[in-house]
Amino acid sequence: MGEAVTMAVTGKIVVITGSTGAGKSTTCGEFVAQQDELWLHFGVDLFFGKLVPLKFIDGGGSRSGDGLYTAPVYPADPDGPWHMALGPLGAGMMHSFHRMVAEAARSGQNVVLDHIAMVDPPVLADCLTSLAGLPVFFVALKPPVEVIPKRIDERLESIVATLGREHAVKNSENKKKVARFIYDRIFAHDCFDLVIDTDRHAPGKVARMIGDAMGDCHGRAFPELARRLENGLAPFGGQ
Repeated sequence: MGEAVTMAVTGKIVVITGSTGAGKSTTCGEFVAQQDELWLHFGVDLFFGKLVPLKFIDGGGSRSGDGLYTAPVYPADPDGPWHMALGPLGAGMMHSFHRMVAEAARSGQNVVLDHIAMVDPPVLADCLTSLAGLPVFFVALKPPVEVIPKRIDERLESIVATLGREHAVKNSENKKKVARFIYDRIFAHDCFDLVIDTDRHAPGKVARMIGDAMGDCHGRAFPELARRLENGLAPFGGQ
């Protein structure tokens, strides 16, 4: 048997966050195509669309409430505000998702991650803990929240290919209902290495802006957010 390959160099990580419809997946696709180095593209759509069984997926899965799911804040008022939450298996799913990225980087792979790094539920906190000590450049894609529902509608067919039409339609409708919640929980702080309005710039240009700014990916945002998390400071507890 051959000897195991040992990677001496730690890979770089670019975390691209933003609400559903912000252009994360498209930007990541442009980014990996533009880079001369090998970059792996991993993200929430791939993880929950391919790695997690459909019965655990929001919008129609028989056990969707056990994972990462959306629901009315007030069950008796389905037309009122909605929120996103982690069910009994959700935290473990999300932790595994983050650990996959961490181990890829530790094995020498560069990873661009499209994500919904929310403060609540504590997705961002687990991401910070899981990627501690690794070079991370933290990017937020922030189009005006008003354009998000239209963008969700425009990507329906791509979701149909994964979930089937009925499940995809329900999933997309739920995402529109919870879009404002996700947006507010991602931007509950302003600690990013780069913020881009994707309503003003095409995906190719957005990817170039990230490539031009990331350097060695030793960004300042993740260490600062980790400091705030450790000390219970806003947005993780204090004011």
